Amino acid sequence: MKIMIAAGEVSGDIHAAYLVRELKKIKSNIYFLGMGSEKLLAEGVDIKIDLSKRGTIGIFEALPNALPVYLAYKKMVALMKAEKPNLLILVDSQGVNMPLAKAAKKLGIKTIYYIAPQEWLWGTAKGVKKVAKTLDLIVSIFEKEHETYKQADGNSVYFGHPLLDIVKPTMSRNEARKSLCVGECDVEIRKEAPIIALCPGSRTQEIEGLLPILLKAGELIKKEISKAEFIIPAASTEMIKKIFKYIGDDFRPKAVIGQTYDILNAADLAICASGTINLEASILGTPNIMVYKLSPLTYLVGKYVLKIGEKLKYFSMPNLLLDERAIPELVMERAEPKTISQEALSIILDKERQNKMKASFDKLRVKLGQPGVIGKVAREILNTRT
Repeated sequence: MKIMIAAGEVSGDIHAAYLVRELKKIKSNIYFLGMGSEKLLAEGVDIKIDLSKRGTIGIFEALPNALPVYLAYKKMVALMKAEKPNLLILVDSQGVNMPLAKAAKKLGIKTIYYIAPQEWLWGTAKGVKKVAKTLDLIVSIFEKEHETYKQADGNSVYFGHPLLDIVKPTMSRNEARKSLCVGECDVEIRKEAPIIALCPGSRTQEIEGLLPILLKAGELIKKEISKAEFIIPAASTEMIKKIFKYIGDDFRPKAVIGQTYDILNAADLAICASGTINLEASILGTPNIMVYKLSPLTYLVGKYVLKIGEKLKYFSMPNLLLDERAIPELVMERAEPKTISQEALSIILDKERQNKMKASFDKLRVKLGQPGVIGKVAREILNTRT
């Protein structure tokens, strides 16, 4: 059996790698090939294209990557024609993966979308119908998403959110706090020293745009809480190289590769770029702040042309799922060091506020379903080929 994978960004590469692992447990003689990065490669996937360094957020921010993405699309179509896979599994990255799904449909290749387009959330009714019509199977990861695509006559299944299987620290909170400490590791001192995770995201655009702001916010927090320690989780060696370019001599947080969940588990607070990381921190019960900044032009188009603000009360997934402001959302002009530091200090110094956030996270975990999601998805995918 031959399965082609299309994962264009770091987060998609991670989700796809876990899925491939589960598929192999059920059926060992599958040849996987396609588009992905480090995690899929480690699972034995024959990677032909790597677009992970091209990930962006925003309309105009994506323009410099338009040609590489188009060339990747053309190469993937050529691969489909040459290899004739039994299935094409698309993971996230709507910009390149929806055209790929359309091309696969013309070639008679069954298409499965895992971490599907968020047309159900940000898009239009027309966009939802297009997704539903194009795909043979939509693996929905939110109940509302599943309902929306089903109403549009899409073949959607829902088993819960795969992060319930993925977000697992390798050590206890106390072990992580001791292991990851930056300065003095004495247990008594550690009790008084809050750990703050600075999470700028994995895209180059996010690191360049948000990391300097988060570092400045960290400096302001440090002035108020001198014992506070700061850690930056990095998804790869490539990412950590970019991070070190922005760390100066005066304020030097620790940067760690491959221990994101241990860092979040150890942290008293996570200050995060908007994205999956907010959901991951919330699943672990870690108070977190969402920071979101785009180019002014993209923001204006989103606000006045696409009218996203009229469609949604919130921007972060924890708040959207709970339909309440469980975590602070600092968007555009509010995503600046002083405001971030003030919000962070308010949470760190207010135990009651922390407990309220954690109570919301308990409700959130219930909404996401039960563990065992990825195994169920893998079985559904193998059934789809018949």
